[in-house]
Amino acid sequence: RLTQNPNYYNMTGTTHRHMSDHLSELVETVIKDLEQSKSITVEDDDNDVSALNLGMIAAYYYIRYTTIELFNSSLKDKTKIKGIVEILSNASEYDNLPMRHGDEKALRQLAAHVPITSDKMKYTDPHTKAFL
Repeated sequence: RLTQNPNYYNMTGTTHRHMSDHLSELVETVIKDLEQSKSITVEDDDNDVSALNLGMIAAYYYIRYTTIELFNSSLKDKTKIKGIVEILSNASEYDNLPMRHGDEKALRQLAAHVPITSDKMKYTDPHTKAFL
């Protein structure tokens, strides 16, 4: 696929060298992102990669590493129910939750009857839909 549509992958050429450079950069970027999210650890020699607890949890439950990073940084011992629901509804898995015509009105009506809401809710946001 890389050679068939190099522009889609932001590649400058289709030679073996171009593909190798692109894939190497992609792997390095992903490893760095996973390491920053505390999902993996890279040993000193840069050849050994090991999964950390957060990475294993994300893999086991099919959760995006950005979501597990959000949970790790946001959840505290004294987080109340409303906070937990807000954190859960902000998971990146809800980014593509479909918002249909008429959902905004229905969400406003639903929010009037839900015991935990917020004045700052954007009723066009899929995360608000997940929250409610």
